[in-house]
Amino acid sequence: MISVILRYGALLALFLIAAETAKRSYITRMTDLELYMGVVGAAFLVLGIIIARRMTTSGSSNNENTDTQSLTVLDHADFSERELDVLVFMCHGYTNSEIADQLGISGNTVKTHLKNIYGKLGVSNRTQAAAEAKLLKIIG
Repeated sequence: MISVILRYGALLALFLIAAETAKRSYITRMTDLELYMGVVGAAFLVLGIIIARRMTTSGSSNNENTDTQSLTVLDHADFSERELDVLVFMCHGYTNSEIADQLGISGNTVKTHLKNIYGKLGVSNRTQAAAEAKLLKIIG
């Protein structure tokens, strides 16, 4: 990842040097410098989008495998089996309706399980619940 950032920075430096050289040349005097800077900015925008997509595409396929392996129930604590199932799906970022579909239960049942989970963990939202579950080593 650092090598990608360094390459991106080096490429930006080269573009800036080229822009400064173009500014001092005869060609730039005849046209607006803003046009060149706009082209350089657009090129970096496209390059950034391409790099981000490559990183998220390659990262998401690897993360999906490691997330499903790493997010396992470590400690059952005071949770029912179904609450633990809901907690694992919630930590994976599933919505209530997706959790309901995966577990074959209603959306209201998911909400009830989440309410019980929040109460047992002493939190008030999904993000806090996921963080607390990992912190308490309920999910690992």
